[in-house]
Amino acid sequence: MKQTIIAFMLLLALSACQKNNNTIVDPSKVVINITSPKANQVFKSGDSILIDAAVSYPSELHGYEVRITDTLSGFILYDSAVHVHNNQFNVSDVWNCTTTKALGLKLDVIADIDHNGTQGIQSLRFECNP
Repeated sequence: MKQTIIAFMLLLALSACQKNNNTIVDPSKVVINITSPKANQVFKSGDSILIDAAVSYPSELHGYEVRITDTLSGFILYDSAVHVHNNQFNVSDVWNCTTTKALGLKLDVIADIDHNGTQGIQSLRFECNP
């Protein structure tokens, strides 16, 4: 009996997170407008870098991820994921640059369209220097 209840609750949770309309999944329709930082902006070590973006899609999205990667090494310096259900939302985050060498960085704001891994991505590059 206990296993049946757990299975039912799991099924209910998964179904609550499914797209409830007939919108065709189309990553090209995800609109991500990054307002901060600006492309090619240069920061200094110790700066708090504000990450702001507006995200929208014709149907409900299932979350987003903010990722900052060192473009030379490919090492991910920051990665934050948020599970949210809405067709539009704002991303607001802060990352503190604490480098001892010049870094070329890439910011990715990734919108999760569904739980099958379909995503819309907007990227830009910026720098952080000692």
